[in-house]
Amino acid sequence: MDGSTTVDWSAMPGPAWYRPEAAAGAVQDLAAAVSADGAALAVGRLVDAVGNDHAGTLYPAAVPAVSVLLEVIRDLPGKPRIEALGVLLDWWGCFAPEPGYTLQDDDGRPVEVTEVVERQIRDAADVLRTVADDWSDGSPARKMAKDLLALLDAGSWLDPADNH
Repeated sequence: MDGSTTVDWSAMPGPAWYRPEAAAGAVQDLAAAVSADGAALAVGRLVDAVGNDHAGTLYPAAVPAVSVLLEVIRDLPGKPRIEALGVLLDWWGCFAPEPGYTLQDDDGRPVEVTEVVERQIRDAADVLRTVADDWSDGSPARKMAKDLLALLDAGSWLDPADNH
């Protein structure tokens, strides 16, 4: 893992349930993982730290977490890739920003977490296409990447009728 390890997770705002130390530890574990199982478990711990599965919400820390997930998809085939793709598929259109937390765009205007996450995924479409076109991996990752690309093609996370 490269630049994602430099995130100051404790500087990210979030509700009482946000655990920056767990996010940082998961990224460290991911970088040090010596097995696919260990890397996949680290992905799961990261995801648990940056959102609330029960409420279906994402904290602002989901934004740097998506960068990590995209690195996993690009660099770690097998279980870690499947886990990361599964997270993005679960989040797409099903999760909302944690109420009361927004980010700022480059001009200082508020922007929803899901908007930034969607943009990150769209910007990584080439990585997803590479995985979708890779016949060497017999895992479900190829189909999962195709499914995520189909969601991108179908429109926006926020408004399914809004095609980009």
